[in-house]
Amino acid sequence: DPIISPAWSPNGRELAYVSFESQKAVVWIQDVSTGQRRKVADFRGSNSAPAWSPDGSTLAMTLSRDGGSQIYAMARDGGTPRRLTQSSAIDTEAAWAPDGKSLYFVSDRGGGPQIYRMSASGGDAQRISFNGSYNISPAISPDGKTLALITRLGGGAFRLHALDIASGTVTALTDTNDDESPSFAPNGKLIIYASRAQGRDVLMTTTLDGRIKAKLLSTGADVREPVWGPFNR
Repeated sequence: DPIISPAWSPNGRELAYVSFESQKAVVWIQDVSTGQRRKVADFRGSNSAPAWSPDGSTLAMTLSRDGGSQIYAMARDGGTPRRLTQSSAIDTEAAWAPDGKSLYFVSDRGGGPQIYRMSASGGDAQRISFNGSYNISPAISPDGKTLALITRLGGGAFRLHALDIASGTVTALTDTNDDESPSFAPNGKLIIYASRAQGRDVLMTTTLDGRIKAKLLSTGADVREPVWGPFNR
């Protein structure tokens, strides 16, 4: 059964992910060294898109326990989730700002999917993506200044872009058509992402200006949804 949406804990010791082994989406946390794991979100409906807070104490995730897909916060050890978004839209793909004070997420509350920002405690959300009608998969640089995102262009191509949060300037980083799942290196100088090359799903890296790219070696299997682990001294 599929296992998707891996998310590293800030200390690099655990992974949160979504497993379909019970024939529905359930969030688990697994100790990387021992393999021991525990179920943290198995509510009615779908449980998906886990994201660790910078201090490792909390997971943001998307739950449909109350009907539509909304973003909730839950302690890493489980318990009762706290609802953060209160819309009638689909809100998903939460990503924490490095200071832990705000969350970026995807919502179609304005029509098509766009990226919004709100306080980590919930409340009003501010739209921050305006480049085109379809923007998803937010990833924040370690310094909090750059947002990587996937934009669907008019011809249907999905391409990696970088958004300077302060100025709103958007830079196209690729010229491929099937990019997804960006993730920053711990030093903030590279982005890893998934794309397609020669009919296979592959992993690529790029600099933040898009000038230097590299394909990661693989075994020939299709690989997707990369997430860069933290740097641990």
